[in-house]
Amino acid sequence: MALPPTAAQRRVIAAADPVTGRLKGTEAQLAALVKRGLAFRHPRPPHDHFLTPAGHRAREAADAPEGPKPPEPAEVPAADGVFAARVGG
Repeated sequence: MALPPTAAQRRVIAAADPVTGRLKGTEAQLAALVKRGLAFRHPRPPHDHFLTPAGHRAREAADAPEGPKPPEPAEVPAADGVFAARVGG
């Protein structure tokens, strides 16, 4: 399993261009993202760095809320003395 990005790397990923995924940061930060497979260096000048699909997923996961909310318990009707069967699973 790959290590999660550091706080500095998460900031670089969050600051990426929303359309193109172009990254701006220090060479060390960008090289670390490339090493983790979250970014790639374009082969032609000016050799900018861009997010990979895994980098886009990491950015979307950071924007998503922290896990699903637990379902609220359903209200149980008061016992009227009448039997009510529960339907469903």
